[in-house]
Amino acid sequence: MTDRSQFLLVVLGGFAALVVPLVVGVVVARRRFVIVDVAGDSMVPSLVHGDRLLVRRTRRFRAGAIVVAHHQEGGRRVVAGGSPASAWLVKRLVALPGDVVPEAVASAVGDRTRRVPAGMAVLLGDHPDSVDSRRWGFVPLRDIEGVMVGRLRAGGR
Repeated sequence: MTDRSQFLLVVLGGFAALVVPLVVGVVVARRRFVIVDVAGDSMVPSLVHGDRLLVRRTRRFRAGAIVVAHHQEGGRRVVAGGSPASAWLVKRLVALPGDVVPEAVASAVGDRTRRVPAGMAVLLGDHPDSVDSRRWGFVPLRDIEGVMVGRLRAGGR
């Protein structure tokens, strides 16, 4: 093997040593995180239309967290801001299975229901006119995609 061939092998090996971990990192990050644009005013004052959020995909939730979900009502996907392009709902998770049902959603889930059932959650927007569990009732935990970890860009501010 010539010196030039050995040099090319070393360079290619070094390149692969840098690129492969980078590609793996990008693939892992794309599976663990998603970027979501806030559509509508349901989370005002915490978030506004146009905010861009970094969301970590997870199945571990805590009450009070801002979450991103897909939700269906009457067999059709609910969309934010009335726009089909807004596939994600951004809401605050206020109650998990076993928690007391918030009074604000009691009429939507039936006044006799005292606790959030297994596999369900209560999602509310921060704005009082938000369309959320006050209208839908319980939301299946499987509809929640992840938890907001940060704001990447402020929208209307």
